[in-house]
Amino acid sequence: MSDPTPIDKLIGRAKRLSARLVRTRAARMVNERPIISFTFDDFPKSAVHNGASILERRGLAGTYFLSRSFNGARVDGIDYYDLADLRRLIDNRHEIGCHTASHFHVPQVTRARLLEDIAANAEFLAKHFGDLRMMTFAFPFGDLDLPSKLLLQGRFAACRSTLPSINRAVADLGALRAERLYSRLTDAGAVRSLIDRSARPKSWLIFYTHDVDDDPSPFGCAPALLETAVETALAAGCFVLPVREALRNIRLAD
Repeated sequence: MSDPTPIDKLIGRAKRLSARLVRTRAARMVNERPIISFTFDDFPKSAVHNGASILERRGLAGTYFLSRSFNGARVDGIDYYDLADLRRLIDNRHEIGCHTASHFHVPQVTRARLLEDIAANAEFLAKHFGDLRMMTFAFPFGDLDLPSKLLLQGRFAACRSTLPSINRAVADLGALRAERLYSRLTDAGAVRSLIDRSARPKSWLIFYTHDVDDDPSPFGCAPALLETAVETALAAGCFVLPVREALRNIRLAD
């Protein structure tokens, strides 16, 4: 395959921009109590052992976006989840969402290939845990275009992007906005300020991270930062819910 031409690159950028700017599945939010969700992509073991424990100690749960390719893997010195970790998450009411089986850039594959890959991810989960449906999706690398967005929003209750912002008043279920919880890019003060700004009616703040470790990767956070975010959310009177449960709440009055 030849390298993309400048025109191809321009068209690709235009498609990505349109996917970000155009609301394709708008949902008017009615929740009077603000909501915060904590999500974990790929999920290294530390996101299970440290991240889930922080939530569970407070009777809470998060959303873990599953990619079959990371099962039992060690990548760049980081150990990823195994089947025992998945069982622990499921038994403790955490949501398992879809992150594709192969963890590729969604706009770079054909529609048929994308559908096959999503099916393979579902088959992996069903093989080991029975009839457990992944209701929500997160775009790997945050990469999306309008065709993939339209396709996936028709197959999942909602899709989470990495487009920064707070979902307020109207949520685009085809590309929910989310904020990074990365220790190298933010600190406790910034997280508290963000939560304070989001603690309003008809508001839903979604955080995303990867590992939760004392020496986190560039895409992870320290346990202390996650603790701060969770405690601040509860102190601000927010519901802390997995994405799947938050979807029900934004549509139903408290």
